[in-house]
Amino acid sequence: MKKICFKICFLAVALVMAWSCKKVTEKNDINNIQDALVWQDTVLITAFANNLYLDVPSWDLSLTGYTDESRNGSPVINGTVTPDASISYWPYTAIRKINLMIKQLPTAAGSAGLKNKFTGEAKFLRAYQYFQMVRRHGGVPIITVPQELTDDIFVSRNKTSECISFMVKDLDEAIALLPSVTPGSNVGRASKEAALALKARILVDWASPRYNPNNDAARWQAAYTACNEALTKLNASGYGLFDSYGSLFLTEMNKEVIFAIRFANPGRTQGRDATVRPISVSVNSTGGNQPSQEMADAYPMKDGSDVNPALTYQQRFSGRDDRFYATIVYNGATYFGRKQWTYVNSGIDGYRDVNGTYTGYYCKKAVDTTLTAAQAGTSGTDFIAIRYADILLLTAEAANETGNATVAYDALTKIRARAKILPGINNLYGLAPAMSQGDLRSRIQKERQVELAFEQIRFFDLLRWNTLSSTLNGKTRKALKLINPTPAVPPTSATVFTESLDPIDLQPIIIQSNSLFYPIPRSIIQNNPKILQNAGWENGTFDPLQ
Repeated sequence: MKKICFKICFLAVALVMAWSCKKVTEKNDINNIQDALVWQDTVLITAFANNLYLDVPSWDLSLTGYTDESRNGSPVINGTVTPDASISYWPYTAIRKINLMIKQLPTAAGSAGLKNKFTGEAKFLRAYQYFQMVRRHGGVPIITVPQELTDDIFVSRNKTSECISFMVKDLDEAIALLPSVTPGSNVGRASKEAALALKARILVDWASPRYNPNNDAARWQAAYTACNEALTKLNASGYGLFDSYGSLFLTEMNKEVIFAIRFANPGRTQGRDATVRPISVSVNSTGGNQPSQEMADAYPMKDGSDVNPALTYQQRFSGRDDRFYATIVYNGATYFGRKQWTYVNSGIDGYRDVNGTYTGYYCKKAVDTTLTAAQAGTSGTDFIAIRYADILLLTAEAANETGNATVAYDALTKIRARAKILPGINNLYGLAPAMSQGDLRSRIQKERQVELAFEQIRFFDLLRWNTLSSTLNGKTRKALKLINPTPAVPPTSATVFTESLDPIDLQPIIIQSNSLFYPIPRSIIQNNPKILQNAGWENGTFDPLQ
């Protein structure tokens, strides 16, 4: 019964293809085959709805390289973003399919309940796709109908504020139409809970400093209200923090998973496992998501305190919270049932060997160690797009900004308790009591960094906090270089390696001053003269803050 949603999806798509082939031979006019067949049969309507999920973005290792999590990251970190080399996302083909479904469903076959459910899913997915665009570029064209060649397809960009309102409206309508789904029956489709969670995420984004430089309190209040509504419904439906952080991605559709992009082998697979694993347990692929020293040092100690800079780097491997060991593979850690050595000349996985680690670390998060090297390139591990801990931390953030520090503390202590940090004095799990709003804001941001590491969230967090430049510009991320002092003697857990830091980046990072919003690709503007470029990019005049 594993991953039934996408197995149904692939079966349904196959049915569409098979039925279409049969019907073509029986029809004189094949131009209207989609309308004639798809919308008059509930099996094919279901297949069409399932297919919309295949367009949703999932694993993307490049996003971690744009931050202090990992290596790489060109062109964002070397200052070479241009309209010809942007980090654009422009899914209007997917949006056209969504709009087509919304248009056709009222007169399609099927019960009112089924059509309402699919309409809710379509509106959720449309809001999800628009959010991916807006968080990169600001306002984009709002298109709500499936455009035809006879239509005026040259549409202008809408204001960012209009896009936010549009997404919230779609989600409010989706919330009214979608069923409430408990974790046990959550098979990856949009649900009332997922729509509430996405609405909370969008409104926190809109309230954050990038969009809200004047710190409009009304935006933060709207975000806090949305977060509370989402958490209340999630709690009532049985969602919560999964007990084991290390098993979070590998125990599929557990109670923390609100919305996931599903994979299955056989069927729809992904190659992230192979890219992240050491080359000794992979085939023709490695080097992805290798943590930086900055990322390794971000994790708290077992008592909840920040890492002690007086400790050697090897001493820092001990006494950390559970999230460190579930995410960071360090020199001498147990990985794939053996000691994973990463020191210089330790073998093919070693520090800066041809295919070895470039940073001195590997990433363990979401890697299925039961897969063989040959199987790693066709992994079935799901991408968790929205999970409970994220919404809990967004609630903490919005609570802090609206003066509800008690709520923020409560959320942080729950997250830290799951990480097996010691309760300490007053059960604050290492948090200082009575922090100022600024200090609590910084602590929430640090907690998001480690809790959500390598989940493709930090880049967008740094953008919305307007801290991408202050975090990275002019700096070089660091790698841990360890040398065995007695190379003729195999190391043990007691070996003390000679240690130093190397730069990951060949030159200081350059975050362009106009990187608050990224440019629309030149090709899109050339194809539609009504699309204005963002201000700050090649004579652009569009203001993404409106």
